Amino acid sequence: MNADATRLSGASGRGLSLAEDLMTGAEAIAVFMFGDASETNKRKVYHASDKLGLPTFKLGGTICARRSTIIAWIEERERAI
Repeated sequence: MNADATRLSGASGRGLSLAEDLMTGAEAIAVFMFGDASETNKRKVYHASDKLGLPTFKLGGTICARRSTIIAWIEERERAI
């Protein structure tokens, strides 16, 4: 498999590799979305995932998400306004 096969177009079209696109843990998602991993921001991640439809999934017991998927989800909400 060549290197291009593991590159994702992502919502931004930048072409992220899976390793660059995948975030593991509420802390990483909170930093991406809110700029820091305070307890409040980690709770926001769990709340958004549970109640607002933030696109996350579990690997084992760990919450995970893709940067490109979250960007697309936010863009959808922006268009809905």
